[in-house]
Amino acid sequence: MESTQMPEPLRQAVHQLVSEAVMNCQEVLRYTEPDVAHDWQRMTLYRTTDAADTMNMVAMLIAAYCQQHAGMPLTTLASYLQVRQQRSRDAGPRESDREEIAGMLGTPPPPENDAGAHRWYSAGQGYAEGGLMSEPDEQRMFTEACLHGLRARLCDDIDALDGYLPPHVAELARKIAGVLEVPQPATA
Repeated sequence: MESTQMPEPLRQAVHQLVSEAVMNCQEVLRYTEPDVAHDWQRMTLYRTTDAADTMNMVAMLIAAYCQQHAGMPLTTLASYLQVRQQRSRDAGPRESDREEIAGMLGTPPPPENDAGAHRWYSAGQGYAEGGLMSEPDEQRMFTEACLHGLRARLCDDIDALDGYLPPHVAELARKIAGVLEVPQPATA
């Protein structure tokens, strides 16, 4: 396959859509905070699916380009799109999802003879028992602070950071927002 740069209109669309997805991800984090607990189920599901759908649009635009303009074979395209990993939200949570949340929340384990269920249950326990849900690591805290700082700068509401974030994340988000310039419209 010939090596070429991404066409500028496609590059611009990708940048716009990725920015939109990132803003949805920031809202997911926002709705996990205690002061908005009354609405977290609805809003976290809305925003996670908005982000996923937006990133899916990015993938499909790139795939359309690869197929129509680069002549990529459908088998290669399917491989790059990782279609074997795809699963529909239409079916709702799978049994593995239910077992994983059961492990996270410490509800009774599945029957001993169900090895697959135990694997997912144990994964959930790993989140809850100091592995993946213990003290936030620096990378996760930095990512959260970047998302919150970016949103605060774009909305010109930096003072709102102190109202809902843990103090150490709010402080870092303030620093990040402080160094970001207010975006200016592109000039032709």
